[in-house]
Amino acid sequence: MALVSPGCSAATCRLLGSAVCSRCYRAPVLARMASLCVAYLLWAVGGWLGLHHLYLGRDRQALVWWCLPGGYFGLGWARDLWRMPEYVREANRELGWLELQEEKMKGAEQPPWKMARWGGMLVVGNMLGMLPGMAVPGPEELGGTDLKLLGTLLTPLGCALGIWLVGNIGRWQGGLGRPLLGCYLTLPAYLWGWSVVSWTTIIGAYAFRREWRRGPTSSQRPLYQRLAVLGLCAALYLALWSSYLYHNAEIVQDGHKIKLRDALGNFMKSPVVKEFGRTLKLLWQQMLQNGFWSTWSQLVDSLDPFGEKNALRELGLGKGASQEEIRGKYRELSKLHHPDKVQGSLEEKEAAQEKFVAIQQAYEKLSTLKKQRARANKKSEKPEEEEKEEEGVKVEL
Repeated sequence: MALVSPGCSAATCRLLGSAVCSRCYRAPVLARMASLCVAYLLWAVGGWLGLHHLYLGRDRQALVWWCLPGGYFGLGWARDLWRMPEYVREANRELGWLELQEEKMKGAEQPPWKMARWGGMLVVGNMLGMLPGMAVPGPEELGGTDLKLLGTLLTPLGCALGIWLVGNIGRWQGGLGRPLLGCYLTLPAYLWGWSVVSWTTIIGAYAFRREWRRGPTSSQRPLYQRLAVLGLCAALYLALWSSYLYHNAEIVQDGHKIKLRDALGNFMKSPVVKEFGRTLKLLWQQMLQNGFWSTWSQLVDSLDPFGEKNALRELGLGKGASQEEIRGKYRELSKLHHPDKVQGSLEEKEAAQEKFVAIQQAYEKLSTLKKQRARANKKSEKPEEEEKEEEGVKVEL
């Protein structure tokens, strides 16, 4: 059944299903499904991945939020907090919102320039421009084949795509040709050996010609098609980052460079990681035998949250040492490692000072724990004595 968009005087304003009128661009009442509550819920749960923009049909903005988590690491996500009502009205193409947009379009041929949009173009353009050059493997990875020129040729393309992507969000739209031409004007500088990615993005952003989007901003394609396109874009983005991290990412320490993949391989083979793996395996086996809470209590005890085990080790004592033993050991070790009795070099005196301080701290730690436990035991004994006295009174009665 054909539906007429409310408020349109054009006789051609008829809508079938979820189609949009070609004259007034209003959606039928049956298609107005976006909810502000759902949008805010998705913003809170998966806003850093752009789920709320995906829900509202703002696929390009969802992709930007996914590539730069939360729209440049949370800045865009925070801005969406007060922009959400407008996004929902735009997705639903409400009558009041449509009238306001019509007035804006009549008052200006182009959308007004906005700093947030300009900044987004520069950030996304820079990132997508640098990524191809970073991702192309070096000659040592390809048996001597040098593909550096390929990364150089793709750099202006990445900048232009980032500019076009941000420039086609919401009520803005524009073609790819002008920013692409502007970005490739800087190609000779790259061939000369200069890195001018920021200037490439700035020139491309100036060349971008913004226009009003007359039709709906939300995607009208089926959900599976939208997800397929976003999935392909995300896969390409992840492939570029994966290539960079595997082939070109390096760690520098004391002037020495090592590939990130080699550093991670060495780290996984290190004794610390192996010991950690064995510990996890033992904990898993113990949990299967004794249950979760028993394993958890033993794990917490092994972590020594009160520092008691470390203090006993410092004094050379075993578990359950009495206060007299702790005091005697402290006096013995403090005399032995007193800095005034050391007649060696400056380093030996500093080492003795550190040992002396550690002995004092261990003694104070153990003494404090003993006092706290003694007070706790006295408090627990008082209720028991009171209960016994009450029982004795009852017997006498």
